[in-house]
Amino acid sequence: MDDSGIDRCPVCLSPATEGAEWVLLSRHRTSAGYIEYCLSACGCITVLRDGDLLKSVPSGTGRAPARRGGRRGVG
Repeated sequence: MDDSGIDRCPVCLSPATEGAEWVLLSRHRTSAGYIEYCLSACGCITVLRDGDLLKSVPSGTGRAPARRGGRRGVG
């Protein structure tokens, strides 16, 4: 438990200078409940189902970009 009085991102624990702010990127209803994708001020992403955390991704750990060029087996 952090008792320093500084708000921190719950994903990467970086200090949030103006409080922990999250932006709702997407929200939609599924058969399992409401799914929300949120982005923190530090760049971390969370996925919530009905308000419960399903997955979190720290900033800067995105997937590798797709390779460009011809497809295998063509040409």
